[in-house]
Formats: sequence, C-alpha cells, structure tokens
Amino acid sequence: MVAKAFRDEMKPKERMEAVLTGKPFDRVPCSVQVSNQAGKLAGIHHWQCYYSAENIAKTQFAAHRIFGVESVGTGPGLPGIAEAVGSTVFYPKEENTPYIANHALNAHEDFEKLEIPDPWSKGRLPIHLKALELMVEKMGDDVPVVTNLAGPFTTAANIRGTEAFLRDLYHHPEFVHRLLKFSVDSTLAYVKEAAKLGVRFSVADPTASATLIGPKQFEEFAFPYLRDLIQSIKRLSSGAPSLHICGNTKKMWNLMADTGAGVLSLDDTIDLADAKQEVGHRVALLGNVKPTASMYLGTPDDVIRDAKECLARAYDNPKGYILALGCGLPMCAPAENIHAMFQAAKEFGKYPFDAEEFN
Repeated sequence: MVAKAFRDEMKPKERMEAVLTGKPFDRVPCSVQVSNQAGKLAGIHHWQCYYSAENIAKTQFAAHRIFGVESVGTGPGLPGIAEAVGSTVFYPKEENTPYIANHALNAHEDFEKLEIPDPWSKGRLPIHLKALELMVEKMGDDVPVVTNLAGPFTTAANIRGTEAFLRDLYHHPEFVHRLLKFSVDSTLAYVKEAAKLGVRFSVADPTASATLIGPKQFEEFAFPYLRDLIQSIKRLSSGAPSLHICGNTKKMWNLMADTGAGVLSLDDTIDLADAKQEVGHRVALLGNVKPTASMYLGTPDDVIRDAKECLARAYDNPKGYILALGCGLPMCAPAENIHAMFQAAKEFGKYPFDAEEFN
C-alpha cells in the first residue's frame, strides 16, 4: 500500500464541532488516542509517562506530529479514580496495561473510611490535570483536548473488587447504591477541575457490559449513576461526553442515549447500520474498526478495508459519525496501521460522500 497525501480544509477542532452540531464539514473525523507508539518514536518510554505530566504532554504532541491524531488527551481512565480513593494500581515497565493490585474496600464496614479524593493531591489525578493544562495551552485552539474517565459502575468495582462487587448486587444492593453514589461524587471532584480547562470528556464503563450484568441490573444499578455523572459533566463543561461500554450493547442503546451522552462509542461486535437505525437520530456514533484483528494483528490494507466498511454503514448517521476503533488502541499495534487509519479517513471520509468509493 502506498500512502497518499490528502489536504484537509478544516482544523480538527472545528471539524469535530461541525460534525456534532450538524454544520457542514470537510470529512469525517478520525478519533484514535495514540500514546505508546508515539512515545517510542519520540524516545519516551511509556513507563516514563505514568508519573510525569510533561512526558504525557510530549507524547501527545508527538502523536499529533507523527500520526496526525485529531484529538489529544489523558485522564484517570479506568483505574484512576479508584486509585485516588485508595486502591493500589500496578504500573508495569514492560508494554502491558496497568492493573489494580489491591482494592480500597475489602469489607463493607470500611466504607465509612473512604473520602472524596482531592484531585490536586490524590493518586495520579494531579499529573493528568497538569498534562491537560499543557495540552490546552499548546494545542487547545486547533485540536480537541479530551480527558477519559471510568463510569461509576466500573469505578465502584475497582474500589471494591469486581467479583465482590458483582456478588454485592445480589446480596447487598443498598451497599452497592451507596458505593455507586460515592463513585459519582469522587469522579465529579476531578471533573470539576478538568472542566475549568475547557476540555471534552469521554466516559467508559466496561464493567457495566452485558457480558457481566443483565439488562435489569444495568437499569437498576449502572444507568442511574451513569446518567447522573453525564448530566453533571454536561452542566460543568462545554458539551456532552462520549460513552463507551464494551461488548454487544444493542439492548442498551436507548438507555445509553438516555444518559445524555452526545456520542455512543460502539464495540466492533456491533453493526453500525443497526445502531444508526435504532438511535442515530438521537446521538452521534463512533467506531468501530477491529482493534485486535485489524489494528493489532492485521495489515494496513485490513485497517483500510475495515474503515471503509464502517464509513459505508454510518457516514450518513443523522447526528453525525466519527471513525474510530471499536475499543482502545492496543499498546503494540504497528505504527503503519495507525497511519492507515488516518489515511482512510482522509481518503474515503470526504464530504460530500461518494458511496461508490466504499466498494
């Protein structure tokens, strides 16, 4: 595959705002957050970013320079709020994902010891806030700056321990509701500070997946607190956040839209055409190139083929469409596949669309 050069007419920030507000735009945006691959090419090891706001920011600047990413950012992610509350996160020096080694709440009676974290002193929250400041200062006028958060259900599980938390749904539901409310309040402490910077928000709640809980449990335990968090983000910031829940979320799409999210990020198990038909008149759609089969294990041609298929299915979504992966970018995905993703957006995502190009 020979890369082609395509000239954009809009800056990434104005393109994203145009798509999400129903205004004319030059092409479909491409949203992939790149860190590890850009860091390696810039000489910054991923482990050096865990405790350095400056290295996080430099890596994001490199991602924009090298790959042309259309948004930059950082945030507590899945474990960060739980870590700030007292859970212990292990950060491996090898290329692997951080994980929670010890949970803050091993017994119900310890709940009273928990405190809402100060985002400027607890865990790695201050590092993320400082890195966001650096990104907004340097790139905020031209490129969206995004901070990513865990949803309340996932944060509660990371405070309590997933297995214990899921058992509590059946045996101690009142305790679960208290912990979920605490998770919302703890997350909002960070949101209030990040919102002052003018950043956008992205929420992921993978533990609320249909592979772990049923529709009734989602509606009773996950949905009300996810809605409260997202509605608060909308009040505090400049726009509605995106929302991602892993797996087949088809039975949950309307509830996900009911949270107030502006964008639904959909796993690659989902047919974007189905989502467009069901909720495309309510929310923008984001996704869903295969992160493992194509982006990690595949070739640039595989990535472009997947991207073209996604565009063909969702480019005309009534509330807008953003080309992206079905989940997070694997740490070891080849750099040439990342380049291919952005090339596909520029080559095949142009407005007005020529559907024949997708074939």
